[in-house]
Amino acid sequence: MAFIQWSKKNCIGVPVVDEQHQKLFDILNRLHESVVEGLEQSAVFSILDELIDYTVYHFNTEEEYFGKYGYEGLKVHKEEHDRLTAQALDLQAKLREGSATVTFEILDFLHGWLMDHTTGLDMEFGDFIREKGITIG
Repeated sequence: MAFIQWSKKNCIGVPVVDEQHQKLFDILNRLHESVVEGLEQSAVFSILDELIDYTVYHFNTEEEYFGKYGYEGLKVHKEEHDRLTAQALDLQAKLREGSATVTFEILDFLHGWLMDHTTGLDMEFGDFIREKGITIG
């Protein structure tokens, strides 16, 4: 069974965002698997780098839509994105300098954040899009 399971409850109804969320779930599952299998730190770091890079790309996509469609929750949502990005970059720096390792505690944090984000703030954006009758590819 996957570490983090994609389901309909994670769908916000914006196909491009839902696809990106699924990819984030997939990368997090690969990161978890790399830790469980005891892969070398360089391999674990590579997957974590991919997760961070894709998360930043995903946030940029969402924020582009927020601005384009006049989403009133933009400020709060962007603050959440900025907070997580700062935490991820701090972790990445600590891993590179050797003062941290990817632990199950970190994986649990990432799991909780991704589930909460997709079923919370992102769902609010999906509701906004549906209420406005906007179709996003």
